[in-house]
Amino acid sequence: MKRMLLEQSSEEFYTSHSGLVLAGACINRYSDLGRLVGRMAKGSDHIAEIDILRSYLGLLCLGKSDYQAIADKREDDSFKQALGIGRIPSVERLRQRLDEAGTELIPVIHRCSRTMLKRLKAPITSYWSGLIPLDVDIFPQDNSNTKKEGVSRTYKNYDGYAPMAAYLGMEGWCLEVELRPGSQHSQNGCVDFITRVISGAKELGRQPLLVRADAGNDAQKTLVALEDAEKTHYIVKWNPRGSDIRSWRDKVFAEGVVKTPRPGKRVGTVVVGERTKVNDKP
Repeated sequence: MKRMLLEQSSEEFYTSHSGLVLAGACINRYSDLGRLVGRMAKGSDHIAEIDILRSYLGLLCLGKSDYQAIADKREDDSFKQALGIGRIPSVERLRQRLDEAGTELIPVIHRCSRTMLKRLKAPITSYWSGLIPLDVDIFPQDNSNTKKEGVSRTYKNYDGYAPMAAYLGMEGWCLEVELRPGSQHSQNGCVDFITRVISGAKELGRQPLLVRADAGNDAQKTLVALEDAEKTHYIVKWNPRGSDIRSWRDKVFAEGVVKTPRPGKRVGTVVVGERTKVNDKP
């Protein structure tokens, strides 16, 4: 890959491509992606696997996720040089090659992402207590009026996807994003996801983790997995399903600490200790 020098200038440049130089350096010099997926051309199109990934990653860096966007970049020399691309695929070839790769590349990309953070010595800041936050949650995406595979009704009452993501440290480094159908419950596959990202987070530092999850993951299996994880603390938002909310309200304001942040509003806090028997039957 051609190395580019960044110099300060008094002139102003208006381009959406300037950040691709830094993205290309991260991909090619710090991530190990080229070594792991192979630089040799494959198939009758003679386009290397790494060039397929560089091309699509470049589109993502520009905020474009559709395959059709690659058509405008096939004759764009700055796009190729910034990312170190040998040959840019056609729209059809890009779609076909990524379909052929399927899910096999996902663990490789996650590994390369962690390698990049380590080599760049990215700061991973903890709280004053020394715990590093690891946030896990889903975020619905609106894909209404489309016929994309996996698009279905989300809990936000629109059609789309519901990916699950994990962010590490006060900086919010994205460790992993798992694409999911919109109708998939957040707890479905959550234990495997959390176990995987905890393992990945521990590759980046020795400090204990503080996993934080929403009420959708307030399930026994998730709590057991978090309890069993070494050097891992957790906060999972309580899901009041099946509970008498009014009784809890009365208990909080009768026994808890009550504050009035503004006239007409009261906020109560109560700490309740509860032991739960784990059902270990399959």
